[in-house]
Amino acid sequence: MTDTPEALQPWYKQPWLWFILTPLFAVIIFASSYAYLSVVTFDGMVKGDYAKSAKSFNIDNRRLRKASELGLSGQLELDEVTGDLRLQLSSSDTLLDPTLVLLVIHPTVESLDQDLIMARRPDNHYYSSLNKNITGKRYLHLMDQDENWRMTTEVTTPWPTSISFTPNLP
Repeated sequence: MTDTPEALQPWYKQPWLWFILTPLFAVIIFASSYAYLSVVTFDGMVKGDYAKSAKSFNIDNRRLRKASELGLSGQLELDEVTGDLRLQLSSSDTLLDPTLVLLVIHPTVESLDQDLIMARRPDNHYYSSLNKNITGKRYLHLMDQDENWRMTTEVTTPWPTSISFTPNLP
């Protein structure tokens, strides 16, 4: 039996070995980089009143019901040039909250969310300003400072001249 020149080479110079090992090395490199990225990056939390129960999600409607009981409704206007917001809030009860919270929530990217404090002025309207320009779809959550009630709506840019808030119960 004659030995071929290929068989006389050391193991690390065998082409079939590298043909088998190269995909394995590639898998190790890609898997470790994806594992690193999954640990370092954070997708954010879902904002809302959700509770996981077994394999389903239940919505807690207590704050929406409270807004409905108070007879709340609101009209939000945006000045597209300055980003100023003006809210006219009406209620069957007299609400004297000096501040309200408006959450401007991006559907998928938490860093694009804005938490705004709306202050009441003597004309009984609430005012605030956007921190940054908004493009695309947003969820708006309006609530009191103590989070006793909440109203939500959904908008897509360009924003309408007036956005209505009503306690929409699902």
